Order: sequence, then structure tokens, then C-alpha cells
Amino acid sequence: MAQLMAALAEVGLDAAESPAGAADTGADLVVRGRHGVEFAVAVKQRALVRDTDIPALTRGFTNADRRQCVVGVVVADRITEEAKKLLRAKPWGWLDLRGELHLEAPGVFIDARVSPTEPGIDLAKEPLAGAVGLELASLLLMQPNRSFGVREAAAELGRAPSSVSEELVRLRGAGLVDANDRPVSPDLFRALSRRWRPESVDVATAPGPGMSAINDALRLGFDDPEHGPGWALGDTLAAIAYGAPVSATGAYPPDLYVPDRATLRRATHLLGAAPTRRDRAATLRVAPVPMVTNRRVDWSTRANTEWPLAHPLFVALDLAQDPDRGTEVLAAWQPPGEWQRVW
Repeated sequence: MAQLMAALAEVGLDAAESPAGAADTGADLVVRGRHGVEFAVAVKQRALVRDTDIPALTRGFTNADRRQCVVGVVVADRITEEAKKLLRAKPWGWLDLRGELHLEAPGVFIDARVSPTEPGIDLAKEPLAGAVGLELASLLLMQPNRSFGVREAAAELGRAPSSVSEELVRLRGAGLVDANDRPVSPDLFRALSRRWRPESVDVATAPGPGMSAINDALRLGFDDPEHGPGWALGDTLAAIAYGAPVSATGAYPPDLYVPDRATLRRATHLLGAAPTRRDRAATLRVAPVPMVTNRRVDWSTRANTEWPLAHPLFVALDLAQDPDRGTEVLAAWQPPGEWQRVW
């Protein structure tokens, strides 16, 4: 309950444990706000809450409880999006410890981001904690309607079947893939976006077509972008090329993915580090998974771009790093062509 009390304090509500004798109401906390607002909260704590868990969680909570101003709130390490929809319809509140608070009570409506709380779990067993998990999640989200077998996925990723099998078990246990090992959207996308933290460097000169000596040294990969590895355009300019509702000036510096840290070091040496962020000609990022630079998209005939694009999934992950602008853009963006929306 301490986690819920801390989250309520962040949004300006004082909470204290219910006094002795209040147990018959089912209340665990008494919450007070401005202008005389006061209500009680009955707390249900879980590690993971799926939509199938909601009937049992909310059973026994009656209209009489609500008339006594007792509000039900679920606190969990992770609550799936479908579960949140069902809780909202009840209406029940929730605190997803990844940093989301929702609460409806007399005189109060809260739907807010709050400080995330790290769950008390073994990080070695957490989904997406390692490279294989990131790669597997990316593979599943790139082809969300395809059901991959363990050996098939392992062959696609160039990983050992045993490693892929272990990651699938973790994803199933966290409710991020279904019984057929297809991604649960947008939950898996959001879990991956929290792990999407590419190393980056701002450079003073932007590479591009026509810079043959530098291009050869940096292996930009312009010759056959859809069948060979190379650099890929991501983030804002790639989103614009794909038709996402986002804008930028004509001089906006590109965000470019490079295959590995060795390429990043070489590029920084040849292109020069920008003295400040405002002086950058481009931002270079190390691809978190090989698919970013191995499975590029040639979009030159459909948009005014000289760069091969990163797959829309990776562009969406870039946008998701900006919680204000990114949330709004992703909500309105349907990727073009054959690609599936998974956010």
C-alpha cells in the first residue's frame, strides 16, 4: 500500500491507513484531497493482472460499497491494456507500477503518469532483459500475425533454440505473448519501448550519397538497401516519410542508426563530434537489435528521402521515447502498406 500512497501523494492526495474499526467497510486507506474531498480505498495487490483476472479481483465489490464511498484499486507490477479497459468499465482504479495511476471517486478523476517503481523480481528472469529478448520481441512485433516456432524464430535471429525458448517462456509468463506465441499488442510494444535506449552521438558532419571515401569507410550500404546491411534513417524524418502526423523544418538533422559501436566510433572520428546538441548535423545511434540495420526499407520512390528507412516498428519505438509528442503521434499513425500497427 505504500506504493499507492506515494503515487497518490504525487497527484496531491493525502492517504492514510484506515483506522481500527473500519475493516467492515473493506477499506484499506482513507484518502483526502482539496475542498473536503474524502473517500476510502480497497486495495488488491498482484504481480501481473490480465483481463481474465478481473472478474475474480472485483468479485464481492458491491454498489453498497460505492455508496459508502469505497473505491476499488488494483496495484500491480504490470496490468495489461485489456485489463485496464475492464477496470475502467467497472469503474475500478489501478496503479501500474511502471508509472500509471487511474482513479475515479466522488469529486476526483485522475489519469496520470507517476514515478515508476521497480518490481521486486529477479532481473535475470525478467522479459526483455537481454539481447535475445529484445531481438525476439522485435521479430514478433514485425510480423504480429505469424506464429513462430522456437526453431524458426531461432533461425531468423541466429540464436540458439534454447535461448529463444527461455525468452518465450518469460514472455508468456508476463502476458506479453498469447498461447500461440503471437504478441499481445500494445503491451509487448510498450514493454520493448521501455528497453529501447540506443547509445547515440551527435556529429558535426552528416554523411550521405556522393561522399564516396567516407561512405566506403563507414559502410553506409546505399547500393542494395533492402538486401544488405547498412545505415538506416529513424525517428522524426523517417516518421514523416512514412506519413506519420509529425512535422519538422527542412534543415532538421537526421537520426541515423549504425550497425554497431565500432562503426559509431569510426563515424565520430571521421565526421567529428558536434560541440553542442544545437550544432549537430546528425545524430548517430547504435542499433539495439541487428534487424534495424539488416532489414531496411527503400522508400526513395515514395518520399523525398535519400536514406533507407528503418522498419516502421523501430521508428515507432523512437517516437515512443518522447512521452508527450510521441504518444499523440502514435495514436494517430497507421503505418502504410503491408505493415501492421502494434502500438
